[in-house]
Amino acid sequence: MNEQQVERLCQIAPKYGLTLEHRGLIITKINEAETSFDTAAYMPDQFVDLLAKIIATRMKADLWQWQA
Repeated sequence: MNEQQVERLCQIAPKYGLTLEHRGLIITKINEAETSFDTAAYMPDQFVDLLAKIIATRMKADLWQWQA
């Protein structure tokens, strides 16, 4: 990914329930959780798929906690 794509991703992420912060090509926060994903190592579609997996994992955890 390039820096323009990372910036755009950070702008649109809230539409999908995520807040992202970045410094250059590094995603530094996902929903206030500190992280250090180097987006240069990903194609844009790959990184979106990774974010989708994060959302799915959180949804599954919420579902199982609700039933407990």
